Amino acid sequence: MLDIRQTMLEYAARSGHKFTDKGNGKYLFDFAFNMKDGKTRYQYVWVWILSGRARGKDCVYFSSRVATFDPTVNLYNLFKDSGRGNYSSVTIVSDTDKEGNPCESIVVHASPIHEYLSEAEFLNVLWEVGENADILEEKYFDGIDKN
Repeated sequence: MLDIRQTMLEYAARSGHKFTDKGNGKYLFDFAFNMKDGKTRYQYVWVWILSGRARGKDCVYFSSRVATFDPTVNLYNLFKDSGRGNYSSVTIVSDTDKEGNPCESIVVHASPIHEYLSEAEFLNVLWEVGENADILEEKYFDGIDKN
């Protein structure tokens, strides 16, 4: 089975993106996306194993926050724009803000079955989750996750 930690370490080393082992099987990958205007935008993707999630099979869970849910955002357009993902989807999850208060967050996430995942597919999903979250954050939240 794919060693996800080692895969992210090696990819970070050759791509220039940042990888952090947060302990307890949770990993943080920080993409540095180059924008058309020459600026760089950063997007975190959390990765960990969800044991037994798919009818007893372990899944690799990828999650990247777009923003804290805001009822003034046009969800119809946001969800319509989120259709570019082949592996990922967009949802709203219970979360906590930076002060530790409960909130709802919009995230891009995916959870492919670990035993079927190749290195190329893993890296594709990792990239897609980060890129789609970044695109939605930039378009619907002015590129700022206030949390």
